[in-house]
Amino acid sequence: MLQAIIAFSLFLSTSKAYPAEGRLKSNATALEWAPCDLEFPSEVQQEVVAHGESIFCATLPVPLDYTDREIGQNLSLQLIKIKATKEPFKGSVLTNPGGPGGSGVDWIASDGPSIRDDMGGYHDVIGFDPRGTGRTTPFNCVSSNRTSLNNKRAEYNFTIPQNDLYSVLEAKAWHDGGKFAEICADTPGNVDIGPYINTPFVARDMLEIIDALGEEQLQYRGISYGTVLGQTFAGMFPDRVKRIVLDSTLRFDDYYAGHWITVTRDTERALVNFFTECVNVGPGLCPIANFTGPNATPEDLHKEYARAFQELLDDPVVMPDNYQPSPWWQPGGITVFQLLKYSTLALVYRPSQFGELYIIVDIVLRRAWDEWITLSTPLVTNSTILEVPWNLGVNAFHGITFGDGSFQADNPEDMYSLVLAQASAGTFSDGFAPQIWPCAQWKFDVKERYTGPFTAINTSYPILFVNGNHDPITPLSAAYEASANFPGSRLVVQNGHGHGIRNHPSSCTNQVIADYFNDGTLPAVGTVCQTDKTAYGVFEDWVALVLGNSTANSTVAKRSFINGRKPLLA
Repeated sequence: MLQAIIAFSLFLSTSKAYPAEGRLKSNATALEWAPCDLEFPSEVQQEVVAHGESIFCATLPVPLDYTDREIGQNLSLQLIKIKATKEPFKGSVLTNPGGPGGSGVDWIASDGPSIRDDMGGYHDVIGFDPRGTGRTTPFNCVSSNRTSLNNKRAEYNFTIPQNDLYSVLEAKAWHDGGKFAEICADTPGNVDIGPYINTPFVARDMLEIIDALGEEQLQYRGISYGTVLGQTFAGMFPDRVKRIVLDSTLRFDDYYAGHWITVTRDTERALVNFFTECVNVGPGLCPIANFTGPNATPEDLHKEYARAFQELLDDPVVMPDNYQPSPWWQPGGITVFQLLKYSTLALVYRPSQFGELYIIVDIVLRRAWDEWITLSTPLVTNSTILEVPWNLGVNAFHGITFGDGSFQADNPEDMYSLVLAQASAGTFSDGFAPQIWPCAQWKFDVKERYTGPFTAINTSYPILFVNGNHDPITPLSAAYEASANFPGSRLVVQNGHGHGIRNHPSSCTNQVIADYFNDGTLPAVGTVCQTDKTAYGVFEDWVALVLGNSTANSTVAKRSFINGRKPLLA
């Protein structure tokens, strides 16, 4: 998910003011595009081969420090382009896949042709690795005693039980978060880039890109954290907005405060939707559909799931001391409850994960805790997990997010109100919040932090928001709240499952987006789009694709997803 910056003619940072048009014109020259010769992860390379499109790459020097251009230090942004296929050419659309930490280059290498085609084919689609990610000054945190990467989340008591979050903070997370902040501060090279990887600087980088393209205004499509970046750009440079589509919106005031209170409002709603889809297709496709009996309802499965978690909370099962947890946790004292809450949250993200989510739900319903511990034991070493070692998305997530966030604390007591606010916001707060808590002890002071405006931002053309109504991490209510901050904007609701509208495709939503980019058409207020298939229909298509390309046995398949070490927001 990406960030937003300030409106009016001045941008206010913590130290000085910048003209909204304050940038050098030296970069306003044509980019030198050439066929890409980049190394991609294997799964991205497979997509590149499959779609067979020509992809083009370029680099663009941008100031390392926009607050002090005179020092003359630059960094090199890596860009990628998929060309338009139709005329008349309608300009370039910049993109961001979310995170923060996702590689915009890898995303467009694999998905660029379909993104272009969904918009009608009249635009070049451009991706870039924002500073701190991918091939652009990656931010890594390295500890000598860690052999793998991982992460986790948190929750609250409505129906699915939740840890006492403040007790978790006091007993373990405050200490572990402080250690993680120290590791990141002490990692060689981070002191040279930590202060310069922040969303306002990325927004300024985007301005440099459109100047280098010779285009007067920004056309942009951002997902998740990418919506923070889009809102930030709109706040900083409202007159440079031509078209902005924000998909699955994170409220940028919540993000910059470092609070993250809104994100888990609808996680349980998304889980209930999975149970509904499961019961609708029946035990032939979803064997747990009749777990509580032949006439089981989604509510029955939901209640049984909650009961199992309550049992884990009442009688904790602890992972082995040698289990390597997420980077923001130190080894030891990690519970099965914590991991299963995190994994449930992570796997309600998209219909293609329903098979993996089924494994989790089945383990929980059967109370098969020993099986979970076995599956959670890594089969691979850190070197094989990190196939492309420069793209440690989990570290970029923290480097960017914590630099942007303004919340700081000297002790756990300073975080008491925030933690209780997070806990009260949704039943899966404990699955998410702990990965954000180290922000309170972060060691880097960024050169520019966005401080507003957050409301009444009048852009030169209205923004289009799109959001699913069963999104586990960017709830629909947050999209309404964000849209209210941008007069004239529109919000389209997609009646689908998961995070990011492309994960549960809708021809209706695609057409709305294409019309908006191609001729500026804004949808009617209250527009709701249906998806082309049920969520389980999307999952069936994904299974057919995987079976056609893989002979991996089920045990390896189970363990491979359980050992994935990614931030959940992207």
